[in-house]
Amino acid sequence: MAKLVETFDMERYLGVFLEEVEEHIERLEENLVQLEKSPDDESLVQAIFRSFHTIKGSSSSMGFQKMMELAHLMENLLDGVRKKTIAVTPELVDTLLRGVDLLKFMRNGIALEGKEPEVEIGEIVSMLQNFLGKREKVEEKEAAKRELEEKEHRLETPKEEREYIVRVFLTLDCSMKGVRAYLVINRLQESGVEVVSTNPSLTDLESERFGQSFEIFVRSELTPEEITKIVESVAEVERAEVTMQERETTEEIVKEERKDEVRPKAPSQEKKKVAGGLKKTVRVDVERLDALMNLVGELVIDRARLEDIIRKLQESKEVAHLRTLLADTTTHIGRVTNELQMEIMKARMLPLAEVFNRFPRMVRDLARNFGKEIDFIVEGEDTELDRSLIEEITDPLIHLLRNAVDHGIEPPEERIALGKPPRGRILLKAYQEENSVVILVQDDGRGIDVEKIRKKALALGLATQEELARMSDREAIEFIFYSGFSTNEKVTDVSGRGVGMDIVRRNIERVNGQVHVESERGKGTTFFLRLPLTLAIIRALLVRVDGTIYSIPLADVVEIEKIEKKNTYWVNKTLTSLFRGKTLPLLRLRDLLEGKRAEYEEGMEIPNVLYTVVVNTARVLAGLVVDEIVGEQEIVIKSLGSYIGDVRGLGGATILGDGRVSLIVDVASLLWKMVQVGG
Repeated sequence: MAKLVETFDMERYLGVFLEEVEEHIERLEENLVQLEKSPDDESLVQAIFRSFHTIKGSSSSMGFQKMMELAHLMENLLDGVRKKTIAVTPELVDTLLRGVDLLKFMRNGIALEGKEPEVEIGEIVSMLQNFLGKREKVEEKEAAKRELEEKEHRLETPKEEREYIVRVFLTLDCSMKGVRAYLVINRLQESGVEVVSTNPSLTDLESERFGQSFEIFVRSELTPEEITKIVESVAEVERAEVTMQERETTEEIVKEERKDEVRPKAPSQEKKKVAGGLKKTVRVDVERLDALMNLVGELVIDRARLEDIIRKLQESKEVAHLRTLLADTTTHIGRVTNELQMEIMKARMLPLAEVFNRFPRMVRDLARNFGKEIDFIVEGEDTELDRSLIEEITDPLIHLLRNAVDHGIEPPEERIALGKPPRGRILLKAYQEENSVVILVQDDGRGIDVEKIRKKALALGLATQEELARMSDREAIEFIFYSGFSTNEKVTDVSGRGVGMDIVRRNIERVNGQVHVESERGKGTTFFLRLPLTLAIIRALLVRVDGTIYSIPLADVVEIEKIEKKNTYWVNKTLTSLFRGKTLPLLRLRDLLEGKRAEYEEGMEIPNVLYTVVVNTARVLAGLVVDEIVGEQEIVIKSLGSYIGDVRGLGGATILGDGRVSLIVDVASLLWKMVQVGG
């Protein structure tokens, strides 16, 4: 068993390796930005050191030499920071972040090609070595000299070969136990230690069929202390215990271990105890979660069908017993479905930290690029949101934060002249509010110049002078969401081209969310994003129009009103009503869906009673007039499919209890024209 590790299949660990490196790179970006603010935080320095150390060990075990060399060099830099021989400066953090970017590039190349990409690391290596200076070279020479002396001493002093049992304990958060076992064995063999056997077997080690510890039976002239040092040099090894054994004992153990390869050995009590302390988690394929969610959707539809059958049976005077039995069954199915639905929804939920953790690095780099000083504060990153929504909000948040740095926060000298502290403040905060998650992006910068917006809107022909005069400042600010609208006279790499804000609103409203802005000149600006917790199953209001039932998401519904004709008024030749002290334009949903003019006009026949759904989206309040209010129901959102594609005013479809299809109204896109001109 001279080369025990040659039988290991390293390809099977590639996926786990890539996941682990990605996680550590994300942590490094976050921690390095934090290190610049808190250079004396020893726990932070240690966490960064461990990340580089783990990447070094993992890439070495997978055979990715350049990645290992780069991570090793940055690990040495952090060791200097730990020992207070290297000072934390913005320039050091810049260089380390550049190194992390290169590690990310290598990791992505490996993910695409399955091998380390051809990349030149000489420049970044040179930059890192400049920080290390001569200290590392001296230490390396001294270490090499000590190692040579130790080897010569070992050669001059013949030692008796002894047999040892090496018990290796891995850290509780070790994610690639098989790779760590491989690396330990490999390190021992490279050090001249003969590996006799392992417990559990090599096959079980490779398949990770063991707890947090395993045993290796070895023969060596080295001392127990020397063997311990070799084993503990491997990343994610918590400790090693080396005990000497008599030759006969070792042979018996080896024989017993070979028998156990046929009959699996029961884990020891100690291993059970260690394993029992682990967090019970499992990686789940996203496609499997999606399939489960589809099954839940079918259950919800079946529940609605059963409820429809019960309603019909209740109207009949016969089969009373069957009616009761069916009602009990439906109640049970409803309860099970609700529980299953909640569990699957929780499984799909991810903390917003998945997105938020990317931004400190981005804001820091932008601030340095623009010569600004910014305190970036993140709150509520533990708030959870559906996975599909997290993917959708990343780009809008990037644009809002870039705008805050470029447009919002003033340079230090300008802030001092205005009586503000030189360091600007940007807050990214998330919190749950009823069945929604609210994300706000707030800065204490210049604020939005409303007069500039009015002039630009007039120049672009978006509104007349009279319309602008009637608008409040809050309504005028809505023009920033118009495509191509920009008041920034200077175009930068970040902003000023008039693109982006309309995309922000469109992306948020595409996932049934809302966005609005509040700003005060000279004080700052706050953007509010309101998002549903999930996109898969929502509560909706069912309405009837021309015999067809439509579904309006309850998130868009403010109230249901039964408006009598005598309580309506004409304003600018448009039929309106008063709602909570505000003018409520009344629009026919039928005509909105058909793309026709939806306002009632003078001379039209107006019903004596108008069944109205009051909706509010993008700061626009409107009353949608329908034929009948059917009721409220939980619905499963189904895509319209690529054949139909995106249809303005429709957000999908659902299947009702009687099997009919109901189209889901996308209120935001229906009122798009009103949104563009500010209401």
